[in-house]
Amino acid sequence: MKKIIIPIFMLLPLMTAQAQTVLTEEQQQLEQAQKQLEAAKKALEVAKIKAQAAKLKAQADSINAASAKAEAKKAHATEPEPVVVKEPTTPTTGWAVPVAVAAKPKEAAKPTNKLANGTTAKVDMKYLAGAITYNDENKIEFTLDTDANGKTAKQIYDIVLKYMSELTQNDQNIASRVALVNDAEHVIANTMDEWLVFSQSFISLDRTEFKYQLIARISDNHLNLSLCRIIYNYEEGRSTGFKEPAEEVISDKIALNKKQNDLAKIFGKFRRYTIDRKDQIFAELAALVKQ
Repeated sequence: MKKIIIPIFMLLPLMTAQAQTVLTEEQQQLEQAQKQLEAAKKALEVAKIKAQAAKLKAQADSINAASAKAEAKKAHATEPEPVVVKEPTTPTTGWAVPVAVAAKPKEAAKPTNKLANGTTAKVDMKYLAGAITYNDENKIEFTLDTDANGKTAKQIYDIVLKYMSELTQNDQNIASRVALVNDAEHVIANTMDEWLVFSQSFISLDRTEFKYQLIARISDNHLNLSLCRIIYNYEEGRSTGFKEPAEEVISDKIALNKKQNDLAKIFGKFRRYTIDRKDQIFAELAALVKQ
């Protein structure tokens, strides 16, 4: 019995070592398989990300292409060319079908703000050189001459008298009035005294008293209107105030800068707002008599 047991005990370590060896090999294979599986998962995720990125890029390329196509179409789009009728070039007898020839489109005039002295206007051209006009006495005077759509002198007179009467009642009125009228000769003269407001806020008000005469001379189908004898009374009673005629306030020499391409800092606002007020009155009256 001893002879059998002793060899068995001697073989046990060898059998255990073999078992451990087998187990170690299986574990290594299992670990390797797991690593391969994880690597495969990562590769799949990377492939999915690349596929999604490729899809998004394709969509972006499609959108960009469509946008470029639309821009190109817009850039090349032109209005339909007008058609003019050209007489037939061969002798005919009786009726003939005219040949339609496409006329060349006219190029729109490009607005320019270049002045004669080579400088660039920094404000609307209507405020610069040429905006101020003078009468025979070399006094500043603005005039309007307009036809009245075939109306009689009496019809125009009634329209203008109504407008000039209402003008003396505007919100900025100080002491304006219809001074003289001549129904027979169709003449109306207003003495205007109103505020010309430059800026206004809760804490400040910048304005000047604006005095002038408005004279309407009317005939059949015609209105002549003059705005003259302008006087500014600015900040009366203050050290910065003054009372001066238009010639000393809004002339080119005083109200424009040296380059004549911008309004002067101090008197430029007087010129701007005077021209705006004149334009408003002239435009409203011209529209009324043309109705």
